[in-house]
Amino acid sequence: MISDVMIDLPDRFAVMRKQESTIYRAEDYLSQATQMHQQQHRPSPSSNDSNSSTPGVNEVWREKICEWSYQVVDHFDFNREIVSISLSYLDRFLSTRPVNKKIFQLAAMTTLYLAIKLNEQGTLKMSSLIELSRGYFMVEHIAAMEEAILR
Repeated sequence: MISDVMIDLPDRFAVMRKQESTIYRAEDYLSQATQMHQQQHRPSPSSNDSNSSTPGVNEVWREKICEWSYQVVDHFDFNREIVSISLSYLDRFLSTRPVNKKIFQLAAMTTLYLAIKLNEQGTLKMSSLIELSRGYFMVEHIAAMEEAILR
């Protein structure tokens, strides 16, 4: 005898497929078309912010942040799956807006912090995160980015 759950499965899968292609869809921010579109719509850089003239995020940046994330989770003995979760958060965030190198680094650190907070028994102290940035970012920066990502 087939249970009610088994009968509902095709409908459930159809709803999940629809959600993935609509609600949960994220643009490929590394694609050439997206990069060109973002460059056209990026405000002109101010003379005192050299990072904002940097072209959009590229594969090299993403690869470096991925390697750095693995080093961090290995150092603090967190589950390596945290990096995958963190990069998923990062990719979804970056698919919604163009960023410069500084904001990319801040977003990457913050998504790693979020992934650890939400998925690990242990914690990563904010002071440790600030130390990992070598003082480049402060608590206020990470808190503001966390709020932006969670919106």
